[in-house]
Amino acid sequence: MITAFNFCIAQKSKKEIDSLCKLCTISVTEPDKVDALNNLANYFCTNKLYKQADSVLTEQLHIAELSNNNSLILKTYFDNYISGISAWSTKEDFDRASDFIQRGIDFSKSINSKSINTNDYVALGYTRLACILRKRGEKDKALENANMALMNIQNIQSDSVKALVYLELGDTYQSKGNSVQACKNYNTAFDISLKSKNYHLESDIYHRLADLYYLLGDQVEAKNNLLKSVGVNKKLNYGEGLINDYTSLGRVTNEIYYINLSLALADSLHIDKYKVRAKNILLAIYTTKLKDSKRTLDYLNSQADLKDFYMQGGLGNYYFELGEIYRFGNNMDSALQYFTLAETDLFKTFDPDKAKYVYSEMAACYGARNDNSNAITYYEKALKYCTGLVNLTYVESISDSLFQLYQLQGDFKKALNYKIVATATKDTLLQLSKDKDIALLGVDRENRKHDEEVLQEEERSKNQRNIQYMFITIAISIVFLSMLVIGMFAVSKLVIKILGYFFFISLFEFIVMLLDNTFLNNATHGQPLKLWLIKIGLIGLLVPLQHFLESNLIKFLESRKLLEARTRFSFSKWWHRVKKQADNPEIEIEKDVAVL
Repeated sequence: MITAFNFCIAQKSKKEIDSLCKLCTISVTEPDKVDALNNLANYFCTNKLYKQADSVLTEQLHIAELSNNNSLILKTYFDNYISGISAWSTKEDFDRASDFIQRGIDFSKSINSKSINTNDYVALGYTRLACILRKRGEKDKALENANMALMNIQNIQSDSVKALVYLELGDTYQSKGNSVQACKNYNTAFDISLKSKNYHLESDIYHRLADLYYLLGDQVEAKNNLLKSVGVNKKLNYGEGLINDYTSLGRVTNEIYYINLSLALADSLHIDKYKVRAKNILLAIYTTKLKDSKRTLDYLNSQADLKDFYMQGGLGNYYFELGEIYRFGNNMDSALQYFTLAETDLFKTFDPDKAKYVYSEMAACYGARNDNSNAITYYEKALKYCTGLVNLTYVESISDSLFQLYQLQGDFKKALNYKIVATATKDTLLQLSKDKDIALLGVDRENRKHDEEVLQEEERSKNQRNIQYMFITIAISIVFLSMLVIGMFAVSKLVIKILGYFFFISLFEFIVMLLDNTFLNNATHGQPLKLWLIKIGLIGLLVPLQHFLESNLIKFLESRKLLEARTRFSFSKWWHRVKKQADNPEIEIEKDVAVL
């Protein structure tokens, strides 16, 4: 098995791969082997080595099936990063990923076990399949699979799986341009994450909302949502989450500061898997903002992991990126050279809809060189692949370019035809822009409504909590008064000790609970080690105090002073005294009258 990956190891030259492969070799038990192979497969997925990841997963599945352990087989099918496949993946990679996920769904349906809730795995499978189809551009099929996952939502036990179902449904609606429905599903997932206190998922939802606002053109609100995610991850002291936050902030704002912050944090925490994404965004900023091909290429060549990242997507992907760098750097000859190299490989390995990117870029290069004939040829090739609403911007831009080029060629008939197409498409885009504004208002309204519901729910929870605190306080007070009353009667010392013990246990547990809910959780961010140490110190202080108070109270009750006080006190004598005082004024008055 390990020899199958030697090529990859030689290419990557990373200690991490050596370490992961070594773990696969030395693992003895079947669960250990499955875990080791799973980690290796996830590493390959993260680095876009999907073919190698598929080989590892196949080996992992063989071991899991031979173990006859359903849990290990389910782990193989579902505990991996395969659905994180890039949208710029090859047809083969998409086919392999879809087939693997479908086999996982079929296996989950075939299990008849009371100890395993297969509904969770089936829903997770449909969610992942929807994600793959959405990235592949098959959005109707993606929505169909997302709804298949939603159909069984009542039978899903895991809150995390429920939230993931709504997240993917939101992503699919967003890919189809239905931002309001996307927002509703994101908010539903957000509510689930709040109730289950899944803060990592809460951060992920803020990223989804940021992407939604970014696509609607509201960069300010997109940034605000990412800053909320920063707040969540800082509270949790979650480094990986913060790296992801800073990288996304760099993408939304085009600010190099955030990318440098992300890379510095990744270096300090020795987390490499997010660095390529940050470097990729930094490369895009260099390409489109600086427009200095030499500086951009120097940066790309200095980052071996980033260069490998593009190479792993295929030579066509790498050549296309080089062509982009040269085009924005106004070096059209070099750009055309690399776009031509990319063309053949991209058509061979990628889905056809990627062709529009290559052809439109090549046409722009020919246009910049005043080679109008070739510019027209490639623009018309690109236009053939521009179908659906998502490509209207391309249609409008290409049609307008063709109108101008045909004018220069003197073919006014074709120029007029493309002008009509460009104008009609522009009108459609204007209408869609208005629809975007309406959708943005709808999203804002939906978010305000959701925020109000969250506040109301928090208020209800707070009121319930306060009522329970009040009930506990009253109960403890009643127990204390009952002890004092019982101390006035002749009862055994054992009864007094038992009552005292339970009273002080209840009192001090109540104090610890108050401190836990109001101070400790916020101070420790739920970290078990810190919470454990603080509680040891707290209990160390409270236990001696409890013993001291308990001992003195029980001694007081055992001393029979309350009993003696009650014995000396006679209710009948007290009542007779009160009655006598009430009768005396009348007697005195009668005596006075008799003297007269």
